Amino acid sequence: MRSGLSFDKNSRRVRLDPPAASARRVVRYSVVVPAALSQPKKRVALVTGGAVRVGRAIVEHLVTADYAVWVHCYRSVQAAHELAVTLGDACRGVITADLGDDEARSRLCAQVLADNGELDLLVNNAASFEAGPVQLRQDADLRRVLETNLVAPIGLARRLAATLARRRGCIVNINDAAGYHPWREYLDHCTAKAGLLMATRALALELAPQVRVNGVAPGTVAWPTSPEYGPGSPRRAAVLRRIPLGQIGQPADIARAVLFLADEPHITGQTLPVDGGTLAACGR
Repeated sequence: MRSGLSFDKNSRRVRLDPPAASARRVVRYSVVVPAALSQPKKRVALVTGGAVRVGRAIVEHLVTADYAVWVHCYRSVQAAHELAVTLGDACRGVITADLGDDEARSRLCAQVLADNGELDLLVNNAASFEAGPVQLRQDADLRRVLETNLVAPIGLARRLAATLARRRGCIVNINDAAGYHPWREYLDHCTAKAGLLMATRALALELAPQVRVNGVAPGTVAWPTSPEYGPGSPRRAAVLRRIPLGQIGQPADIARAVLFLADEPHITGQTLPVDGGTLAACGR
């Protein structure tokens, strides 16, 4: 009689006996998942002015948060490529463009969109910082400042909005305190930054609900290099007196605020001051 079978004399039937515990086989199945499918896809960001200072800190924090980042630059080309080397595969590429030129902005967007049309976050960080007495500046100076500090962020948002919408992405505009209160001899800059405050709110309204739009308004995050702002100088002391927290910020403070706004799904149309309380203390 074959193993596992026995003959029951009472019923005169052949019976199938259950296998002994030692003879039972346990079959295990395993599925091999390709690496490309087993890992979540990286989010993609574009940071304008991403090679130095605050822009670089934003890029580095985004990479730490598992973003792949496009680094835009204009004059800081060498710094941008050095940063790209340190980032390795986390850098999608370096794009050099004069954001004051409409055709250059178009080429920048085309290069980003040619890469599978993927974009989750646009950080409009690049800006000019021109100063001078109003009587000594020309209308052409104002137009140049507006083109870089206001028209460019709006233009990039307009061109990239459809791609961001498909990914339920967001935009973060980097503003500054000049958008809230005027600085002497910075008329053009203050005007552009005040416009960017309103543009942030208006874009949030127009692009909702698919795209969120917010801003960050840094206070002082680096000391001027001129000697009159050196350690212990009266001018440095005057700046610190205007900051309730008693110290200037760091680029990393701004980068963390950008990450917060990029990840927070129920905030749009807001500009977050990161200034040690300077705006709160205005007029005291």
